[in-house]
Amino acid sequence: MTDGRRARGSARLAELDPGLEAAIEKGLAPVAPDFARFMVEFGFGDVYARPGLALKQRQLVTMASLATLGTAPKQLRGHIKGALNVGLTPTEIVEALMQVALYAGFPNALNALMIAKEVFAEAGVAPHNAPTPDHEA
Repeated sequence: MTDGRRARGSARLAELDPGLEAAIEKGLAPVAPDFARFMVEFGFGDVYARPGLALKQRQLVTMASLATLGTAPKQLRGHIKGALNVGLTPTEIVEALMQVALYAGFPNALNALMIAKEVFAEAGVAPHNAPTPDHEA
């Protein structure tokens, strides 16, 4: 059973970022190698591989959750990169992170948007330029 979970998790991780699994394993090897396995098998092999949501949708939910927490900038950075890799646009990413302000506060949304700005620059993608809605009475 573990092999199937591992294979599904590895495949899902590769969709997000081809080098991510190896980086996770390398980073955790000295301190908690089993935790890397748990992340791949459970997080990505069981949860991320479930039917019902497309990978783009899962990335939107994940980014919003991480931004709401406000305590996981490295993970948010990685998931914004993964969101770009699976085809989300900078506009979709920015709009999702702006939505966070309503429920998690402006500081968390601002921090998330600054991370997105850095990821966009590193990826060489154009920033978000959606028009502001007209709020005339």
